[in-house]
Amino acid sequence: MAKVNRFTGSKAINSGVLALLLTVVIVSVYLAGKSGPFLADDYPNIIDNQGVALQGLSAKELAAAWSGNTSGPFKRPLASLTFALNYFYAGQQFDPVPFKLANIGIHVINSFLVFLLSCQLFQIASPNSPVRKLAFLSALIWAVHPLQLTSVLYVVQRMNSMACMFMLSGFLVFLKGRLQLEKPAGLPFMVLGCVLGTGLGLLSKENALLLPLLIFVSEVTLLPPIPIASRFKVYSYYLVTVILPVLFGLAYLLTHPEYVLGGYLTREFTLAERLMSEARILFYYLGLLFYPDNTQLSLAHDDFVLSKGLFQPIGTVLSITGIVVLIVVAIYNTCQNKTRFLNFAVLWFFVGHAMESTIFSLELIYEHRNYLPSIGIVLALVALLYELLTKQISSGLLNGLYACIIGSLALATHTRAAIWSNLDSFSYFEVRNHPGSVRANSAYANNLELKRGPNAETYQYYLTASKLNVFEVSTLIEMFMELNRLINFQGVAKNQKYAALPMRYDEPLVLDVKYMEALRDLVHKEVLHRISDKSHPLRTMDSIRTAATCLINGDYECKTIAVNVLEWSDAALMQPNFTDKPMMHLIKAKVYFTQGQTESTFEEMDRAIALDPNRMYFRAEKAYLFIELNEYDKAEDVIREAELLGVANGFDAKEFQKLRDAIVYKKAIAQTTKAIISPSDIIQHP
Repeated sequence: MAKVNRFTGSKAINSGVLALLLTVVIVSVYLAGKSGPFLADDYPNIIDNQGVALQGLSAKELAAAWSGNTSGPFKRPLASLTFALNYFYAGQQFDPVPFKLANIGIHVINSFLVFLLSCQLFQIASPNSPVRKLAFLSALIWAVHPLQLTSVLYVVQRMNSMACMFMLSGFLVFLKGRLQLEKPAGLPFMVLGCVLGTGLGLLSKENALLLPLLIFVSEVTLLPPIPIASRFKVYSYYLVTVILPVLFGLAYLLTHPEYVLGGYLTREFTLAERLMSEARILFYYLGLLFYPDNTQLSLAHDDFVLSKGLFQPIGTVLSITGIVVLIVVAIYNTCQNKTRFLNFAVLWFFVGHAMESTIFSLELIYEHRNYLPSIGIVLALVALLYELLTKQISSGLLNGLYACIIGSLALATHTRAAIWSNLDSFSYFEVRNHPGSVRANSAYANNLELKRGPNAETYQYYLTASKLNVFEVSTLIEMFMELNRLINFQGVAKNQKYAALPMRYDEPLVLDVKYMEALRDLVHKEVLHRISDKSHPLRTMDSIRTAATCLINGDYECKTIAVNVLEWSDAALMQPNFTDKPMMHLIKAKVYFTQGQTESTFEEMDRAIALDPNRMYFRAEKAYLFIELNEYDKAEDVIREAELLGVANGFDAKEFQKLRDAIVYKKAIAQTTKAIISPSDIIQHP
């Protein structure tokens, strides 16, 4: 007869049943958010990415989808391919529901992988505990925690959750080998797990490079001692997978400091300020893990106060001290073989943040960065609660405590998912909870514009956003565009009374045409000032590009902005640290094209190509402009020249084919027209 454990009260539950329970709970918690809108980085990576618009399952189409993304140094092709397949099987439309359901599915898989991993680690480090019960609780707490929501309902963060999925899978394969070192397959499984987990994860997001270090953390904190007979091969394994790569990475960064420092030229913070701020941010993350207040959670935390010095604010030095103490204590206790789960949690958490929360010039803070690092914290919390309380209280009370934790987390996440279910509630709660956030104010203003058309309240939120960050340019351009809408939109009542003209860009709005025209000129000058001073290049470029697209499309509010867009582009080109000057030349080229200035158009196109000759997008755009001018031979020459460079990927090949199809189509139309209106059909009059 099977022994009954007093904690579980029954024999071990079948893994299939546990997987079903996890699925039901997670889907119940997240399903409310399935209809939410695409947001922020979803647009450049998915909606506006032609590589995602998969038209079939041919090798050429799949190759285009594989190479359609440009994020990160490794381009994240596997994530890009899944977005394309989502699009294809959703009826070739960008319906957010299938995309979000796929993300929820990946989260379900990850939760079961966390369960399997927890089973292994609990069995190793705490074999006398109810292993499967604690593992299931760990997986469930992790899965329903509100901090994971942006990795699930923010579609583009599938990159993050997929990388986690491959890392956890690789970790499990590694453990299969590590726990049977005496067998011939032991070391091959260790290598296979590390290589496949890191390699496949890397095709989704660069965080996967941390897998060997996370494996090493588990080795020194939780895994059993290495048998003497196997020490050489295990030590060799860690030499190859951890020590040498870390040394190589450090050597590269020391000999190529521009790889890190170059990114700070266009940031509003320095390397030192980022490192100091990240110390506080890591404790902020920990606070959200232990007390996930929905009013603190947000898509963008750009209102987080930057650390300007060790004592500005005082929490900076305290946080740095705290991190050092935690790591030192964890290492010391590891050497003493004490508090194993606590050591594991501390080292796993900080190693998990080693890429995105240290030296690289990324934006300061995002919740999705905790998706993988939080696993160690949750696992240790469950283990420590069991160890501390199992002898102090009854199993019923302990079960009740775990149930309360899971229930409160699930309710908070479900509530947040419901808020994310539509743009109105999302934008409202973002700006209500984070009134000092530039992006929250801008998103709320965008939503007001969509609902009401041009209005004074939208302008006010753009103005608030523009004043929150003196390096911000995109909100100023949005202000400029909103003023244009107000001036030209007939639905807005204009105040015909005389108003003194504004002297500063941030003076209150008056619905008087002359006043608004003067205010628009001041906003334009402020845009030029900020670009010339220092601005975030990506958001600046995207904003100028959006304005240029509005002009090209002939939208009513953009018909007169060609001069403004050209001046903004010139200011960016004059900025020494602006990183994507080739794109600015392309923007200028397309603006000139709309104005009928063909010579200037191709001068700017050639400048863009000269600065970045291997960027096929520029050559494709040049060919497109020739096609628009019916100069088909020149367009074909541009395409052939691009192909001869030998650097075009699958996405580029698809774009070139589309251009050639356009040439064939336009020639056919021209020939048909010529045949219909032939000389023999023309009636000659005396």
